[in-house]
Amino acid sequence: MTDSQQTEQLRAKAKQFAIGVLKLFGGLPKTPETHAIEAPLVKAATTLAADCRALARAWSEDEFLTKRGIAAGNADDCVFWLELLSAAVTDHEQPVHALLEDVAEIVALLSICVESNQPRSSAALPVSPPVPAQNEPPPPPLPIDFHGLRVLSFESRMVTEMTGLIERYGGVPVVVPALREIPIPLQDNGAVFRFGVRLMLGHVDILILLTGIGTKLLFNVLQTRYTMADIAGALKKVIVVTRGPKPQAALKAVGLEPNITVPEPNTWVEVVSTLDEYRPVKGFRVALQEYGMSNPDLLEALKQRGAEVFPIPIYRWALPEEVGLLRHVIGEMVDGKIDVMLITNAAQLDHVMQLVEQEGKTEFFKEACKKVVVASIGPTASERLRHYDLPIDFEPSHSKMGVLVKEVSKQVHALLQAKRP
Repeated sequence: MTDSQQTEQLRAKAKQFAIGVLKLFGGLPKTPETHAIEAPLVKAATTLAADCRALARAWSEDEFLTKRGIAAGNADDCVFWLELLSAAVTDHEQPVHALLEDVAEIVALLSICVESNQPRSSAALPVSPPVPAQNEPPPPPLPIDFHGLRVLSFESRMVTEMTGLIERYGGVPVVVPALREIPIPLQDNGAVFRFGVRLMLGHVDILILLTGIGTKLLFNVLQTRYTMADIAGALKKVIVVTRGPKPQAALKAVGLEPNITVPEPNTWVEVVSTLDEYRPVKGFRVALQEYGMSNPDLLEALKQRGAEVFPIPIYRWALPEEVGLLRHVIGEMVDGKIDVMLITNAAQLDHVMQLVEQEGKTEFFKEACKKVVVASIGPTASERLRHYDLPIDFEPSHSKMGVLVKEVSKQVHALLQAKRP
């Protein structure tokens, strides 16, 4: 089999594997375990198929080897998620095992596949004597961390942690908060007290907790009027939904457990789809703990399903009281002094673009983003980047700050080479 035939076989095999993964979940039971595994497995499988397709378009052997390495990593991710799925659905092992065999074959093909434009050595071909290099040493391997790059983050709540992460992976941290959280004063927050009355009267069917800090503040305010025992007793009659681990941890801190935890990537889409799988919300009275800004898409999706929704705003996002540092770092972006920009919250970008527009630097900022690696923590932040017509060069395998910094540090130099030829 020729090299080009091997590459084509790999491409076709990976495509069929991705289709198999997409079809797999239609026949599996809808459980919290399968729901949690579906998104990362589908992402890994479809990315693997795209990687294998891209192998045939590599312009050089170095590019081919880089793409093959990325494909091998995604194949390994597929094996991991399929093994977890096999353990979770013991009554449906056969299709999962068939897919495990398919991805094992893809891994084997990747290990023997070579760049199609490079002739492979063969005993039947004459072997020419090696030509000594003429002052052309091979290019050095790309670093596997930031290696001194200046990494910009607008993180506010976890400045110390973000600074430490960037330094741990070899970067020069430029961490400038782009927002602050302002709790709504008690005298202005009638929504929380109205929710408390509804809760005590048994007029709440579902409570959706979206953020950890919002959950903590909500219970702090409620406890100014009710005992924690009364609150806990009332919540026993309510379906409590937490959007990911942070509100779940805040709930556990007051001795309570959620009925439903929304899986990654924890966007409003997952909130709605998880509720759809649990039970229809038509006719249910749904209390929604909001965060820095209201989410009209989530509100509308719940209303379309027939729920009676009442939002509970807890805090608001605002620009930092002093924006001098933020203006300065925007200037550094425009001047080409930043190599990587990390977006860990969609509201960060709103505030940055607000200042950019005030200073009349919108086009300069957009042009600067074409020459830096723009890394988004997940779908919500990526959606906001698209809103402002900004590039998205990287999303991590999990929407976690530590995962984002670690994974982008490994790929940043290859990404920069593509953006700064």
